[in-house]
Amino acid sequence: MNHPRRSPADLGLQLWDLVKDTGEDGMPHTTALQHMSPHQFQVAKVWDRDEMCPIAGECFLYALGRYFVTTDPRLSVLALARELGLFHHKAVRLHGSTIEPLPDTERTTAQLQVVHAALSDVINATAPLRKAGLSVDLAARLHTPNT
Repeated sequence: MNHPRRSPADLGLQLWDLVKDTGEDGMPHTTALQHMSPHQFQVAKVWDRDEMCPIAGECFLYALGRYFVTTDPRLSVLALARELGLFHHKAVRLHGSTIEPLPDTERTTAQLQVVHAALSDVINATAPLRKAGLSVDLAARLHTPNT
């Protein structure tokens, strides 16, 4: 299907409306692709998150395999857990492919120490969530003292 060139704002507004119209059911990715190309969809998502969320006071989320425009904190937690899992996997991959292969003598530069510390911080910060199998509920129970 040929999709004409359109501005990010036009795409974003269309996607926002498509998702918003689905309400609490959410919108599958395939529905958006009936209206725009995969690249346009990516542009629209970025525009919605950067521009529409602050304006509308609502979240644009991907959770449970669907997109939502919502203020439901439970969906926000699910979306954030997914994103944090992706951050973790990317940090581990970057560390393993860009730092670990270097000889020990080459890992001593200040620049590499800074980026190594940043990647380690991401990996360590996501440890509680990873240990709970990316279940935010379980992670919260593991880190909340019983009263």
